[in-house]
Amino acid sequence: MIVPVEDLFARRPGKQEVSRSVRDDDHAQLTPEAGDLVRVWRVWRPPAAAAEVARWTLDEPRHLRHVRAALLVAVADRIPEGANGHTDLDERLAVVVSELAGNALRHGRPPTVVELWRVDGLLIIDVRDNDPEGRPTVEERRAPGAGGLGLALVERLAQDVGWYRTDTGKHVWAAFAWTR
Repeated sequence: MIVPVEDLFARRPGKQEVSRSVRDDDHAQLTPEAGDLVRVWRVWRPPAAAAEVARWTLDEPRHLRHVRAALLVAVADRIPEGANGHTDLDERLAVVVSELAGNALRHGRPPTVVELWRVDGLLIIDVRDNDPEGRPTVEERRAPGAGGLGLALVERLAQDVGWYRTDTGKHVWAAFAWTR
């Protein structure tokens, strides 16, 4: 199925709105150029008590292909093909893991660790890099062809998104609804 790019950024029915609140110190460190609109993802952790389904470590972008394939196998083992409401879940997961892990490899310090978690009707992709100073930002105004649409795309494909820091790095995550 071919979907126009505009449709990817349109609101999906039933999608939960995500609050964009962040701490004051996160805003204070942003210095956008005059006229730019920059939005930071909210700082918070995904639901607790998640069970780890799978984990992959990447050192360079060429490993993304292997992570996407392994992710699809891990999900296929848990979600029957054509399950109610999940016909495109595997595709959305593959795009999101590519965007989040690709950003971590590009902007963070390797290695990048990708984890797939399962908790309370959610599948969560959590991507960790070793750069505690960076933060996921979405530029609201971007020239056509300038790139930088990955996080906006992730916001549209996932049910929820967020990020948080640890002592050694940061985690950026996206959650997807699923049922057995």
